[in-house]
Amino acid sequence: MRLFNGHLKLDEASLKKVFLMQLSNIYCVRSYLIANLPIMAASASFNDLKNAILESVDEMKIQLLRMEEIYRIIGEEYAIKHCFGVRFLTIEAYVAIKADGMTKLEADLAMLCYLNAIESLEISCYKALCDIAESLPEDDLRLLLKQNLDMAKDSKELYELISKEYLK
Repeated sequence: MRLFNGHLKLDEASLKKVFLMQLSNIYCVRSYLIANLPIMAASASFNDLKNAILESVDEMKIQLLRMEEIYRIIGEEYAIKHCFGVRFLTIEAYVAIKADGMTKLEADLAMLCYLNAIESLEISCYKALCDIAESLPEDDLRLLLKQNLDMAKDSKELYELISKEYLK
């Protein structure tokens, strides 16, 4: 294993380039989920799950507003992405919960597994953005990203708590 001792630093332009790429990815993911999670919520049989998904969608709308503020701060605009990975993951989730022979409770738990996976992906993306933002000069980025990261963590924690209801 090779350890680096800090000699591999990117310049500010390179950091901003990677930052914008990641920001556009998470913006795409959140936009897609805002449009599609209500469809998944409608399939939930447990009201707490349905409400948690819809609450998560409302929080994602707030996260998008923060990301739009980040774009404004750094003088950039959202570059359209396709976020195929999350699109396919949500399609796979929808197919799984509609599979023949699944009870409503089984479908709910399967849905929660996918929701947890999606939130884990988003948390990782926000963490990477927070790390990069530490090296960028705009201080406001860190706070906005931290708020979005905290919301994503809260959603994941809520999904995990609801999952435990199915396991008792």
